[in-house]
Amino acid sequence: MSLLTKNYLEVKKYKGYKVRDSIKNIVLKIGLKLYELTDVKNILLRPKIQFIYIHHVFDDEVFNFEKLILKLMKTNTFITHSDAISRIENNMIDKPYISISSDDGFKNNLNAAKILDKYNIKCCFFINPDSIGLKDFDDIKNYCKNKLNMPPVEFLDWEDILYLKKNGHEIGSHSIGHLNFSKLNERAINDNLIESKQILESKCNKINHFAYPYGRLIDFNKMSYDAVFKTGYSSCSSAIRGCHFPSKTNTKRIIIKRDIVIMDHNFSNIFYFLYKNSYGNDQIFLNPFL
Repeated sequence: MSLLTKNYLEVKKYKGYKVRDSIKNIVLKIGLKLYELTDVKNILLRPKIQFIYIHHVFDDEVFNFEKLILKLMKTNTFITHSDAISRIENNMIDKPYISISSDDGFKNNLNAAKILDKYNIKCCFFINPDSIGLKDFDDIKNYCKNKLNMPPVEFLDWEDILYLKKNGHEIGSHSIGHLNFSKLNERAINDNLIESKQILESKCNKINHFAYPYGRLIDFNKMSYDAVFKTGYSSCSSAIRGCHFPSKTNTKRIIIKRDIVIMDHNFSNIFYFLYKNSYGNDQIFLNPFL
């Protein structure tokens, strides 16, 4: 187990250096500065719900994670995933809110939980039941490589998950096997959603929320969208960037838009998109299935 990844620097080495990432960071720094210079209306204070999500908080990301949380707290109120869904459905978005979630169930999410608990912030941890408590190194290596494009990383076990739940965090489903739902037939989709829900509910009571693996619009479809709610989940989350404003349009069975956050990134990489989202129009729900 000593070969398991402990720092995000190791992940970057694993994935390799990309020139386009450096160029992107420079562009986003410039873009953020322009937003800040032209923001005479305090756009970040616009009433909305912003969902952000992480995959990991490695040991070398802890400092930046706490720094980010403190920065976000200056202009936002953190709320739970369930509260955020309820506020959208009931059109009760009266100020800037943020809801945080996490995908994939890495053990280092406990680093995140420790910081969040310090500030009484609750996260929704979306878990793949088949990865819970994986111990065999080869199994972990294959799962991380083939499903997550990651080097071997330790996963949460049931004791960790129950600890998170006891501390008031929410547990959601991220499917069995971290599969691309756009490539599954109807029966496979239904079986996957049901099995994942049943396994998690056997330990955690009712599971209300689901997040699509990969989460781009090309990674799920109307059939899988309908199946999520048919199976008994009350929400489905994507990896599509954006936020949710007050709306007079349909606010039921929405596809939640979330912005990914990586602590190693310069904060300009994060706040550029938060500004961009805040300038969005009032057509808040990107949902081609309604």
